[in-house]
Amino acid sequence: MQVNVVFFARLKRESGLETAMLEALEGTTVRGLASQVEQTYGLSLRGCMVAVNETYAAPEQVLRAGDEVAFLPPVAGGADEDTRCEVVTSPLRLEEASAFLVRPAYGAQAYFVGTVRSPNRGKEVEAIEYEGYAPMAEKVMHAAASEARTRHGELRVMVQHRLGRLLPGEESILIGVASPHRRAALEACDFLIEHLKVHLPIWKHEADEDGQHWVAGQTGHPTL
Repeated sequence: MQVNVVFFARLKRESGLETAMLEALEGTTVRGLASQVEQTYGLSLRGCMVAVNETYAAPEQVLRAGDEVAFLPPVAGGADEDTRCEVVTSPLRLEEASAFLVRPAYGAQAYFVGTVRSPNRGKEVEAIEYEGYAPMAEKVMHAAASEARTRHGELRVMVQHRLGRLLPGEESILIGVASPHRRAALEACDFLIEHLKVHLPIWKHEADEDGQHWVAGQTGHPTL
C-alpha cells in the first residue's frame, strides 16, 4: 500500500523533502513506518509525535492505504459562529479580535498576545522563523476552544497564530475570550495559553547572536 509522508521543521530540512510517497506492507503501524522512514532518509525520529490524517496518533496505530502520516518534532510552545481559529502569515491585530469578540451579552473580554522576545536566555534575538502544520493546528485550536467551553461555559473564542519570519516585538500568537463573566473569561484564556503551547504543531527556528537553532519543544502526545 502507499502512504503519503509529511515532514516539518528539522525533518524537512534534514531530508530535503516536504512530502514523500512510500510503499508499506499491509498492516504496517506508525512505529513500523517510522523505522522505514529512518532507514530510507537517514533521519532520527526519536521523540517525534505523529499525526495520521491531521489527528495525533499512537505509535501502535495501524495505517491504511492513502493515509497522510506527518512526523512532528516536539512543538515549541475554520470557524463557527462563536469561534475563529486561524493560522496566518499576516500581522495580528488586537482590534480585529475585539471586533469579533465584543457583543452586548458578553460583558468580559480577556486577551493574550505573545511577541518575539529579545534578549532570550541572555542572547540577542535577530528573528524567529515560525513553521507549522496549519490544517492540523487549526483543528487543535478548535478542539481547545470546545474544551474551554466545557470548563467555563458560554464563550466566544478567537485564536490566531502567525507563521513566517518575525522580528523582536512582533506578535506571534493572539488569544481572545469573551464571556458574560470576568472570571470565566480570564480562566478560559489562561487554559488556552497553557494548552496550545504544548499541543499546537508549530515550531520556532531562532536566529540569535550565536547563530541559528531550533527552540526546544514539548510533546503532549505519545512519541516514537
